Amino acid sequence: MKIKLFKKLPKESLKDFEEQVNEFMATVEVVDVKIATASAGHSDNFGTVTHTLVLYK
Repeated sequence: MKIKLFKKLPKESLKDFEEQVNEFMATVEVVDVKIATASAGHSDNFGTVTHTLVLYK
């Protein structure tokens, strides 16, 4: 099995991120998907970072 990691930064479009992940998943046999979010930045520039791990064959 293999893994592919995707990272969505706060300034990246959600639509673009979803398209990137979906396009990859359409080309492999997906076993599992894990998603984690984390806060990033400071008081005047705050956002979240999303990590998506795709486990595939």
